[in-house]
Amino acid sequence: MKSLKIPEQYQLGITLIIKIDESLFNRLLSAITEVHPFVDIDSLVLEISPKIEEVSINDLQEILKAIRSIYSLRIQENLKNTEIITGLVNAVSSNDTFSELSSEELAHFKQRLTKLLAIDGSISISSQAISLLQEYDSIFLNSRILTDVRPVFKAEKNEGIAGALVVHTLKIAYQDASGSREFYVALDSTDVQKLQEQLSQSLLEVEVIQAMLNKADVIYLDPNSSSK
Repeated sequence: MKSLKIPEQYQLGITLIIKIDESLFNRLLSAITEVHPFVDIDSLVLEISPKIEEVSINDLQEILKAIRSIYSLRIQENLKNTEIITGLVNAVSSNDTFSELSSEELAHFKQRLTKLLAIDGSISISSQAISLLQEYDSIFLNSRILTDVRPVFKAEKNEGIAGALVVHTLKIAYQDASGSREFYVALDSTDVQKLQEQLSQSLLEVEVIQAMLNKADVIYLDPNSSSK
């Protein structure tokens, strides 16, 4: 198995997982097991935070981000739990960021990883959902439509404007393997209307599918759902 590294954006979360006391960790474990799955990490934080008020929202977010990254690693690399545990403990041991950890704390980390990876609940389900969303070559980030008026001049420009066009420019930002990218598409008002109709139809289809899933008692994992 290739050696694992702890990316900088997850180091604080890993540290908090190691450092929080046993009682808080067990309550966190219980909350993660019982909570409804959310694809959105902020919704997951808001749902869990009332159950462990001693942990700040920011710290809880860092912890959950780190835990979710561990589950994602298992899915993407198709690793066994024992491989992840050994790899992460070795990664922490060899990283200067964690140099002050005692051997006892490393042992606690190993035990906590074992407990976390044994959960078949919200974090596991949402991590699988995110992995599926990220399997596409290009992932939508955001969009914007700019509307301009373009004058049409008479044959002799000094005679003034003959008319004007309304032109829309659709900007789509997306992410692929090379990073964030964007492209622009020119639209007229008819194109905008077609696009609006197609998007509205897609939303109606989502509602129908969601109703079918609810009837079949299958959890609908909406990436944009929020905690209630």
